[in-house]
Amino acid sequence: MRLNNIILALMFTVGLAHADVLSNIAKTKVTAQMQGSEGNKEIEINALIKKIDSIGYSTVAANKNIQVHYFNKYKEKNVELITFFTLVNKEKLRPLLLQNPDFGAYAPFNFLVYKTLDIEKDDNTWYGHLDTDTMLEIIGEEDPESQEAFKEMVGTFDTFVTKEMKPTLTKKFERTKSLPAITKLKMVKKFEAPDDMEEFVEDFVMEHDGLFSKHEFIIAGFIDFKFEYSDMDLEFDKYDAYWVSSLCHFKFSNSVFNHGIPQAGVFAPCSIYFYIPKGSNELHVGYATVDNWINAINIKDQARIDYMRAIDAEVVEIFKELGFELVDQTVAKSTDASATDPLASEVEALKVKVKKLEAELATYKKSTPAAAPAVTKPAAAKAVELPKKVFKGAKLVLGGKAPKELTTYYVANPQTVDGLKAKLKANGFKVLATTQILSGETVITITNDELQKTNTLLATLQVLVNGENEVRVQNPSYFGAAYLQDKFKYGQFSATLKALQSALGDMHEVDDKLELDDLDEYQFMFGMPYLDDTITVAEGDNLLVKLRGEKASKYVAYTLKLPNGATIVGHKLRSRTNKFLLKIEAERNANILPYEVMIKDGKAIILDPKYYLALSLPLLSMSDFMKIASAPDEIEKDIKRAYK
Repeated sequence: MRLNNIILALMFTVGLAHADVLSNIAKTKVTAQMQGSEGNKEIEINALIKKIDSIGYSTVAANKNIQVHYFNKYKEKNVELITFFTLVNKEKLRPLLLQNPDFGAYAPFNFLVYKTLDIEKDDNTWYGHLDTDTMLEIIGEEDPESQEAFKEMVGTFDTFVTKEMKPTLTKKFERTKSLPAITKLKMVKKFEAPDDMEEFVEDFVMEHDGLFSKHEFIIAGFIDFKFEYSDMDLEFDKYDAYWVSSLCHFKFSNSVFNHGIPQAGVFAPCSIYFYIPKGSNELHVGYATVDNWINAINIKDQARIDYMRAIDAEVVEIFKELGFELVDQTVAKSTDASATDPLASEVEALKVKVKKLEAELATYKKSTPAAAPAVTKPAAAKAVELPKKVFKGAKLVLGGKAPKELTTYYVANPQTVDGLKAKLKANGFKVLATTQILSGETVITITNDELQKTNTLLATLQVLVNGENEVRVQNPSYFGAAYLQDKFKYGQFSATLKALQSALGDMHEVDDKLELDDLDEYQFMFGMPYLDDTITVAEGDNLLVKLRGEKASKYVAYTLKLPNGATIVGHKLRSRTNKFLLKIEAERNANILPYEVMIKDGKAIILDPKYYLALSLPLLSMSDFMKIASAPDEIEKDIKRAYK
C-alpha cells in the first residue's frame, strides 16, 4: 500500500512538471515595453534627456537621427526617426559592477526612440528599452538583491520618462522563444604587467578601435568607469581597469533597424565591457550575443539570421586577432578560495601589498641616481636650425579679391617652440598657453587686439608646432567667415595675417578648404548642427571660481577676458580623448585643440563638437566621422567635468 502511494505521488509530480513545461512553451515573455506619444516627439525627447541628471543619470552617448546617416550612406529612408541614447546611473551602478562585472553588458543601457514613415497606420513616436528581466537573464545575474537593485535603478528612469512625456500609448514586444543557452560571449587576453596601466589601456583602446574601424564597425560611445569613480572619489579597487565601448556595425544596423525591425534597436549599440581584475594580468571582455536579438525579437528570415550571425562571428575573429581566447562558459564556476578561507584571503592581501612595495622600490631606483654627477658649467645654447620644407599650396599674398575657397590653415617652415613664441611676441601677439595635444604635437595659443575685438571664439588662434615637419596656424579669415557670418568682410584680418607672416615666414595654403559662400551657414550634412546649435556645459554665477586651484592645471590651458566682459576658457581634454585625431590620421590638425568654452551671463557654452570638428576638418568624409562617433560626447563630458 505504501509503495503504491509513493508511485502515485511520483506520477503526480511528473504530471505537474510536464504541465509546467507545456505552460512555459506556450507562455510568452516581454522583450521590451515601449511607450508612445502621438506625432514626432524628437524635441520633447531631447528636452527630457537634458534633465536626466536630476535623477542621477547621464548620457554616455547621444546617437541622434541615425536615419539621416542611413540615407546619406545607403540612400534608403524607411523610418522617420531613430535615435539611440546610451544611459548610465554611475552611482547606483557601482555596487552592481563590484558585485558582478557582467553588469557591464547593460552599463550603459540603450534608450531607443523611433517613428515609422507609415503615418496612416502608426503616427506615433515610440520610446523605451529592453525589459529589465531580459537584461538580467542575459547578464546571468541570479542574486535577488542585485536583481532588485538593478530594477530599481532602471525604474527611476522609467518613472521619470512617464512623468515628463505623459505617454498615451504602450506597446509590448514579446518573445515566444527562450534566450540562447549562452547569452553572453566572454574572452580573455593575457598580458605582461605594464609599467603604466593607464598607458597600457590607452594603447589597447587605440589598437581595438583601429582594428574594428577597418572592419566597418563604429565606436558609438565610451565610458571609463575606473576613471569616472576615481574622479568621483568613489572606491572601485576591485579592478585595475574597467571600461565599456558601445559597438555598432553600420551596414548591419541599417539592414535591421531601417528594414522593418526598428524595435530591435533596444539591443543597440552593443555594450562591450572590458575589465582587468586587480593584480591580475588578464584583460576580460564580454558582450551579449546576437542570438539574443534573434530569439527575443522573433526573427524568422533565415537569410537575415545568417547575416547577423556572420557579423557576430566577425567580432569574435577580431578579438582573437587582438589576442583574446574564448572562455569555456559550460564549466561550472569554481568557488573563490579567498571568499571561504580567511588564510587564503590574508595571503592574497599580502601578495597585493608585496606587489605595491616592489613597484615603489622600482620607482625609487629609477628616480635615484647611482652617484651625484660633477657640476659643470652649461655650454652656451646654440640656435637650432630646422630643415626647410617645400610646400605645394599657394603662398599667402595679402590684399586682392576674395577667393572662391578659403584655406582652413596656413603652413610654414618648422621652428622650435621657444623660438616661435619669441617671434610671435615680437610681432604683437600675446601667448596664452603652450599645450601638448599629442606626442610631438604642441599647440601655442595666441591673441591680439584685432582678434579680441570680435568678442567671439575668434579672439584666439591656435598655432601647431608639428615637430620638424611644419608650423600650422588657423586661418582667421576662414574661421572669421564662419563665426562672424554676415558681419565678416574679407580682408578685415590683414593686420593679424601680416603679423603671422612676419613671425612664421612665408605661409602656404593647405588642402583643407571650403567655399567662402558656404562658411556663414555651415552644416556638415542635413540633420547636423549649425554654429548657433551650441551646448551649455555649466550654469551659475561662480563658474570661473570653479576652475581655480587644483582644477586649473588639470582642466584649464588658459583664460582670456574679452572686451564685452565674456571669458574664453581653453580646456585641456584627457589624453585618451585627444587621440581621436589619430583614428582619422588628423594629427597635422591638432591645433583644433584645446577646446574652447565661452562664459557669459552665468553660462558656459561650447560649439557643438559635431559642428566644430566638421568645420575644422573639412576633408573628412562621413565614414571618417563615423570612426570618431564617440568623440563629440567624450569632449563634452571632459569639459563638463571641470565645472563640477
